[in-house]
Amino acid sequence: MPPSEAIPRHVRLPRNRLRSIATRLQSLHRPPPSGPLPTEPIDVVCISDTHGTQPPIPQGDILLHAGDLTQWGTFSEIQAQLTWLSNQPHKYKVIIAGNHDLLLDANFRIEHSERWEQAMNAGRGPESKEIDASKTFQDLNWGGLIYLQDTSTTLTFGHVDDGERERTISIYGSPSTPQHALSAFQYPKNLDVWTSTIPPNTDILLTHGPPWGHLDGAKKSGCAFLAREVAQVRPRMVVFGHIHVGYGTKEVVYDTVGQIQEGIRGGWAGWPSLAKMLAAVVWGRALPQRWREHVHKTTFVNAAVVEGWEQYRVKNEAVVVRI
Repeated sequence: MPPSEAIPRHVRLPRNRLRSIATRLQSLHRPPPSGPLPTEPIDVVCISDTHGTQPPIPQGDILLHAGDLTQWGTFSEIQAQLTWLSNQPHKYKVIIAGNHDLLLDANFRIEHSERWEQAMNAGRGPESKEIDASKTFQDLNWGGLIYLQDTSTTLTFGHVDDGERERTISIYGSPSTPQHALSAFQYPKNLDVWTSTIPPNTDILLTHGPPWGHLDGAKKSGCAFLAREVAQVRPRMVVFGHIHVGYGTKEVVYDTVGQIQEGIRGGWAGWPSLAKMLAAVVWGRALPQRWREHVHKTTFVNAAVVEGWEQYRVKNEAVVVRI
């Protein structure tokens, strides 16, 4: 029998059993209590995948856009979105690119000139095409927007002079997504570009694509390497888009049980980790909640506002999370 035919019998079945046992253990687990909200909470408004549309945006303190500002990624399209976003009233406005935003990928125009020409020819008209042909990334007017590309920013709230305690929010943003067709900011699916890249003090992770298994559609189109990094860093929020059908929110507690369960689901933890998981479940049930240390939940947000892949139509509202 060829080795490929033996794989389902000797590998896949035990892992299914492993996942089943881990899921059962997690169902018995009592997670640690969550800490209270700060006395001055911050409203984070999340949108993604606007693809040239301009949906209504609710009030808030921070506005995040998780990429795919445009359909074709030309200068005129991107500038129209930047102008719209920079006119919003939020104190801070932080954005990243997506795989459709070709102009923002410095290497794409050089390495994939034919695809770039195709995007140019699909533009809005002769006048826009002429502008797009002569403009570059450096010509964009960003207004008051903070643009992240594998970089971080720290936002400050409160002032000592006003009697408020200063609070900071650290955001790391990246446009990278696993390869699909020919688009910007993409990497081979089997390449790990995430390990040790996200700063450990990150409060909000802003990526274009989802982590594997988290609001990434029925086909589980997210990145497992990203999911593993998220479980290690444990940010307060993970905001993304890319997979339009995954729109929504979910919460995960990355205590010992949560981290092991994530590893077993994602394939980077095995049978030996079950003993540690069982011990954590028993300890969590035996110890009174009032004696346990508070932990925060990680909120996942797929903020894609449009549906479809060609004729984009706004279907979903912006998501607001209070932290």
